[in-house]
Amino acid sequence: MTLSETRESGGPPEAIPDTEASGRRPRRPLSPTGARYVLLIVTLVLAGAFAGQVVHGMVLGPSWADGAQRCWEEGRRLFPGSAQTQAEYWIRCSAPLQRRQAAVSLTGSAAVLLLGVAGLWILPRRLLRGAGPLKAAPAGWQERAARVANEMGVRRPPRVMWGGGHVRQAFVVGSGRRCLIVLPREIRLLPEEEAEAILRHEIGHVAAGDVTLVWFTRGVWWALPPVLLTAPLVAAVQGWRSRDSTVGRMLAKAFWAEYGVRTLVLVVIAALVAQMIMRSREHEADLAAARGQSVAPWESLFRRSAQAERTWLGTVRANHPTHPRRIAVLRDPRLQLRPTVVDTLVVGLLAAVLLDSVHGLAGLLLTGTSWSAAPVSALTAGLLLAVGWGVAVWHHTRVREDGTATPSRRLHLALGVSTAAGLLVRLQGTGTAPEGTVLGWPLLIVLPVAVVGAAALTTAFADLWSRRRGADRIGQRDRLTVVAVGTLIFGGALWLAMDFSVFLTVFRTDRVLNAALLDGPHSPSGAYKAVALAAIAVPALWAAARDTHRGAFRLAALTAVAAVAASVVTRLAYRPASAAGDWTGMWRLDVLTALCAGTVCAGVLVALRGSGGLGHALYAAPVATVLTSTALWAARFGDWRNPFEVLVTVLLESSLAGLAVVLCASAVPAGLLPAWAAGRRAADIAAPALAVTVAAALVVALRHYGDALVLR
Repeated sequence: MTLSETRESGGPPEAIPDTEASGRRPRRPLSPTGARYVLLIVTLVLAGAFAGQVVHGMVLGPSWADGAQRCWEEGRRLFPGSAQTQAEYWIRCSAPLQRRQAAVSLTGSAAVLLLGVAGLWILPRRLLRGAGPLKAAPAGWQERAARVANEMGVRRPPRVMWGGGHVRQAFVVGSGRRCLIVLPREIRLLPEEEAEAILRHEIGHVAAGDVTLVWFTRGVWWALPPVLLTAPLVAAVQGWRSRDSTVGRMLAKAFWAEYGVRTLVLVVIAALVAQMIMRSREHEADLAAARGQSVAPWESLFRRSAQAERTWLGTVRANHPTHPRRIAVLRDPRLQLRPTVVDTLVVGLLAAVLLDSVHGLAGLLLTGTSWSAAPVSALTAGLLLAVGWGVAVWHHTRVREDGTATPSRRLHLALGVSTAAGLLVRLQGTGTAPEGTVLGWPLLIVLPVAVVGAAALTTAFADLWSRRRGADRIGQRDRLTVVAVGTLIFGGALWLAMDFSVFLTVFRTDRVLNAALLDGPHSPSGAYKAVALAAIAVPALWAAARDTHRGAFRLAALTAVAAVAASVVTRLAYRPASAAGDWTGMWRLDVLTALCAGTVCAGVLVALRGSGGLGHALYAAPVATVLTSTALWAARFGDWRNPFEVLVTVLLESSLAGLAVVLCASAVPAGLLPAWAAGRRAADIAAPALAVTVAAALVVALRHYGDALVLR
């Protein structure tokens, strides 16, 4: 905490309540600020992998090409006339080459990581030398630090040291076991309450566990540029040693100009993001320090010293927020819990860069196995989106006075826009501009749309989870549930978008429907998508059932029952004179009927409640789909050769996988709507009537026009 300061800003509240919303940071899963540190670190470390990949291409590229060509020729010789078998053989044969490329690429990441660890050791010691000579504070200060540390749950109290005469700002260095707090000597001239406020702030950093993260982030940031410079250095050496080229010719290629621009953009973005996160970190330490305390000492401290007015560049480069902002957050901690547009842009951009990096490395490492790179990269990026953005939304939802969830709908759009920007910024795109993003140009449109839908669903679940009975008592299980569901929503949306982009690239734009069918009900990975949707629906159903206001839950139940009844009765009773030839396959029509029931249920809830119906659609739509599939299966139990296998691996799997696509796509426009609620009696009448009418009409349409939904 700095001793410089600002103008007076109104009367403070007596104390910040002893609640988590006020900044309490007990031991728990990573806070949103900590998660953004991790997201930045992982992104920068994986950026080093691209430097390793470029070096591999220059040094080992010829041997890789020879080995790949040899595998291809062997495949053609062993399996003449079968292109698919030849391709499968090439994948198996070239797997060692791909893994070698991945290993060399990861060497770049390892170099960034090791240099970052070295920076974790070097940078704090450099700061301590510059702050010296250091002198241990008197025993009274050590005892005060031990008392405050015990109040904040810090097991090992940090040592308190006096800095040199030129030190004007307190800071903390070290790890959880050996932390040092360096205080300016002028702190002894302050009133006791203000001096302790500064001490509490520094111990707040220790309690938050962010001291190591800060220094490691700085170390990684300083380590990345020299690692990225390794690739052009290798190219220069090759040009110098080559008889047919020179250093100038080698580095004059367009590839290196693009490489330099992308590298510069990434490093600048990383620096700005690190500064932004550090400002957020200061707020968290303020709130942790002031928990259960009067904020008057902080107010007095900030009023005492003067702070020069910042330019916009100074604001961007500052490690600390302005004092008026710190006072405002201390008065109203909800300001810090609220996710902002800038936070959202940062998280989305870094998540997209991370998605691309992990997808490239996973594709190399998993070559020749039955695993796909898409779910690995999607779930990795989804986890950090859930913690870095979803947890912030959940915290903000819990402390809103009106009890509504919706952070500004601009945040959903900002998250989508920033993921598109991340796909363009990625280092792995160097030299591949004609191919577009990691999976082609369609991903640049499809991925942001899917992320917007996932953001809307995550917000809806946060609202649902925060309204249940007992939501005021937050435990470890609650936090893990929010993170797990957020990871499934974001990771599932990213996976759907990546698969859809691949299918769309294969079928081109005239086969959008084919891509949607392969991404949903006919997906090769439909079982995983169905299980993920079920895992989201179960906690959503549990939270809605425990809601203190049962009107929305009753409405969702009525809608689901009506949609199921109408779909099943219409499917079994209506037999047109001329049914579509190919579409009379029993399971296909049953799958689409079940999918229709879930879609109608979700649509009616959104129509009656706006974006407020999305959370209830997360459980009501899957339940309607499952009940419809089960009812249709039971009605023809004797017709199935392996009835239980058909129920699980055909009907439920296909219909739920298709519903996952529908929910993700429909959440995009639904999440942009305001939340509203009709009168109880009107809603109880309108919901079943609307569900029955629409479901029956859609099932009849399926019987007549179902051929249009057959893969071609």
